[in-house]
Amino acid sequence: MLVQIKNEKGPQAAVGVLVGMMDACQQYFNLQQPMQPMQLALTAELIMEDYYYLRIDELQICFRMAMKGEFGPLYNRIDGQVFFEWIKKYMSKRGQITERIQQDKQQGNNIYEIFQHPQMKEIMDDVADKLSIKEVPKVEAQRTKASPMEQMMMDEYDALPLWNDDMRFRVYNNRPYQFTEYRIERYRELIENQNEY
Repeated sequence: MLVQIKNEKGPQAAVGVLVGMMDACQQYFNLQQPMQPMQLALTAELIMEDYYYLRIDELQICFRMAMKGEFGPLYNRIDGQVFFEWIKKYMSKRGQITERIQQDKQQGNNIYEIFQHPQMKEIMDDVADKLSIKEVPKVEAQRTKASPMEQMMMDEYDALPLWNDDMRFRVYNNRPYQFTEYRIERYRELIENQNEY
């Protein structure tokens, strides 16, 4: 269950597992504008709040059903609300699906037993360990040969507080940003300020 991963490995590990599953799902659809890492992480946190009791294999079944088109067409758009719609539709069929899984178990033809296998558990633990926030290096890569404007933005960005102790994100105007997103936002602000005069 998601809550077990959260309790054993920490909330960041559970979020990381969910982000990996959601990212694989959106890669399947080959979208022109897939969700950004920050959007995936926030969606995963929200799913954890409401659906912490779901098992990983249940979420995999849910996402595979969506990939097969069982929850309707996608129209080249995916966001957090789409994932929540899929889970809600899965929940309406959850009883039937879990009953079918139980029947498969009784018949000895259960593909879901792989998740109970000790090697699979070891692999999932290893993935959760690697996704744990403790594994994230605390040193950023050195940047070289930036223009004065870029250097100013990098210095500003480096001075911003971290978001959830994650070196990839900084907080600006109460929102988490990666550097590229922050740079775009700052350029937009500078252009707007110039237009005011």
